Amino acid sequence: MSFEAIHEKVTDLCISGILRCLRSSTTIGKNLTNNFSLSNMNLEMLRYYWALSSGVEEIANVVVHNSRRLTTAITHEEFERVGEITGSINAGATMLAQARTLNPTLFVVLEPNITSHSEPNHLVAWTLSEAFHILLSARRLYKQLGKYDWFNKKISILEQALRNEMLHEILLTSSGRKRPNGSVLRAASKARVPVYQKAIELYDLLEGIERGLEEAIFSCLSQTLIANLEYWQRLELATAIQAANALSLLTDTPVNFSFPFTSGRPIASVGRFKIYWQFTIPQRSREQLDLTELWSRQIATGIGIKSSDSRADVAVCYDEKVVSLFECKYFESTGSLPQAVLDASSQIVRYARDLHPDSIPHAKILLSESCIVVANRGSLRENLDPLEPINQTFDKRFIYFTDINGLLNNSLQHWSKQLSNRYSVSSEVLDG
Repeated sequence: MSFEAIHEKVTDLCISGILRCLRSSTTIGKNLTNNFSLSNMNLEMLRYYWALSSGVEEIANVVVHNSRRLTTAITHEEFERVGEITGSINAGATMLAQARTLNPTLFVVLEPNITSHSEPNHLVAWTLSEAFHILLSARRLYKQLGKYDWFNKKISILEQALRNEMLHEILLTSSGRKRPNGSVLRAASKARVPVYQKAIELYDLLEGIERGLEEAIFSCLSQTLIANLEYWQRLELATAIQAANALSLLTDTPVNFSFPFTSGRPIASVGRFKIYWQFTIPQRSREQLDLTELWSRQIATGIGIKSSDSRADVAVCYDEKVVSLFECKYFESTGSLPQAVLDASSQIVRYARDLHPDSIPHAKILLSESCIVVANRGSLRENLDPLEPINQTFDKRFIYFTDINGLLNNSLQHWSKQLSNRYSVSSEVLDG
């Protein structure tokens, strides 16, 4: 498989996995349409990624750095003039005014007036304001967003744009704060100015997301969630999403996403299962290390590298207890496969031991329900079913093993069945 094909597959795996999870909020089965309902949580997640899209930032930059591209409109205001006609005459109003005042020199005229309160500017102002408030809400919900420079830059450019005098005046009015109607959209579409065309494009994208259009959701996530991720990060995220989807399909329980997708918090939950991306695992104390592990830590410390907590690529928790780990290895050369498997094996064993420093049996159980995912397994056989006779030999320690193609073909169904059976039985015993 060429690296171009790997790029395409791992990207598709991420987004198609999210779409499958979103569908699970409504229905599970074969008869799925391209329109589906969204739970409040998942809709807020998608609105958040819409606010992060490059188009929003593009409009904000135009307003901040080249505000002359915002056009004004000509309106007509009605005035009463005595003895002179300064605009077009409103004949009916003039007759009434003259009859009322008995002044034949009084005229009611419509005088042209230049204003920034145009319908196209209303669309721009509302779009930027909506994106700004979505991001502010996200920062209130998850304060760690404030630590990211890229997020603060998004907030800053939107804030600067909304200080623009033209847009600020529009948003001070009650009509300017209302969602644009058909008249506003038609007026903006007739204005052949790029900034207004981009605003219409963004509005249509948001409306498509809110209506549950798959094409709109795919486009939004391609521009935002995936765009800034390295391919190894995409593989990790895709694995987490596929794990959530596998559990959802087996248990008939919808997936609830938790935005934004960051480390240290679950990115999704399926009933009592929670799926983490980049899960922190505290290291064992020196007294609990094997001799080789102790020496490795001492060598690194001697060189000047301080050891820190490990990070599992993906962790699945049940009632806050880690019940499965995924170690993902992305590479673009088939020659990297053997070393990738060796590294993954060593890491996932260490994670299991770190999580259960005082219980070898519990570490064994965790390993048997964990998985190694590689970019391309080549000629290596998938390990999918622990009950197969070939996986029961004395010199083999079973762990699930697959690659990108396997994830695309729903290879985690055996894993989800085994995990769900074990912990549904355990919870029935505890609840009983």
